[in-house]
Amino acid sequence: DQLGARPAALDLLNLCKAILQRADRLAWLSVLRAPWCGLSLGDLHALVVDAPKATLPHLLADEVRIAALSAAGQSAVARVWPLLLRAMARRGRLPLRELLEGVWLALGGPACYDAEGVADAQLLLGLLESLEQGGELADLELLEKGLNSLFAAADREADEALQVMTIHKAKGLQF
Repeated sequence: DQLGARPAALDLLNLCKAILQRADRLAWLSVLRAPWCGLSLGDLHALVVDAPKATLPHLLADEVRIAALSAAGQSAVARVWPLLLRAMARRGRLPLRELLEGVWLALGGPACYDAEGVADAQLLLGLLESLEQGGELADLELLEKGLNSLFAAADREADEALQVMTIHKAKGLQF
């Protein structure tokens, strides 16, 4: 599987985008919907309703909007928002991989995925480390392209019934 199609890698990519770009609304909504936060769609709607141009960090700092969320949503935001705020404040002071991995661990990211998901996250963090320069990314598109060029680790627990077949244009089928 392409790494860019795996849930853990996508969640971590959106966390990276949210920390690097406060105005990336889709990335922020994805972070708030990810397993480590898990806001419901109703809570997400209550958070952004009537504020089409406001950034999510601005909305998360608004106590009136947070009070409009469900009890579970308020609890999740109270747990997650300080961690995200601290990560944004530390941006540029730490290597990007260290910053992202630290906030992912603090959010409980590894506990939300199986061993394959954690391995996928480590692959993404390695890619991030190779692309960062001075704690920043020159271009997020390079990270996304790199993510789509990497593949998830093979399933070590798969049985031997799996056979791989390649198709060659000129020769037909070959095993």
